[in-house]
Amino acid sequence: MPLAGGPAWAGKPADVEVLTAQLAELETLAADFEQTRLNAEGRVVRESTGTFVMQRPGRFYWRYETPYVQELVANDETLWVYEPDLRQASRSSLESVKGAPIAILMGDRPVDELFRIRPLEGDSAMAWFALRPKDEQGDFQQVLLGVDERGIKEMRFIDQLDQTTRVVFRDRRFNEPVAEERFVFEVPAGTDVVEASQPPGLE
Repeated sequence: MPLAGGPAWAGKPADVEVLTAQLAELETLAADFEQTRLNAEGRVVRESTGTFVMQRPGRFYWRYETPYVQELVANDETLWVYEPDLRQASRSSLESVKGAPIAILMGDRPVDELFRIRPLEGDSAMAWFALRPKDEQGDFQQVLLGVDERGIKEMRFIDQLDQTTRVVFRDRRFNEPVAEERFVFEVPAGTDVVEASQPPGLE
């Protein structure tokens, strides 16, 4: 069993086998996040902040607080994307995100079944790994994963247009109990529901 408060990290993972074993021990993760999107030239085009909670398998709650409120809720094979300013909620199958970077955290399959993983040169604070989707039809070229002695600290998603989305997690809580209602979405009165084949807004 994982140690209370987090996976049983024995320092920064030094190789792929250690990383995949430690990720397999991740049951829940809650954190605040800072997200930055950069274009292909490296210029910042958008900055966001919010909160995040996930529980394996297949449950997460991702709330953008800035620059505007947007909520993503996944449970029971369904993904909801709720935009209160637009009074709109889209509903799609969770199957549509199985190959997306979020699957690293919430999937029920070993991460090395979905991604080809290779270690990168690390630094004093984090070990780094490059994860490339085995499904070449995906929207992303690769994911860069930064891991410190406590676990996942930073993720960078590089899409097919060479745009990068950088997500840094703050105040991380590993393997703590999560209330079931966190992953339940009830459509607010007056909200339009849209059926979508691909979810909007998910990194």
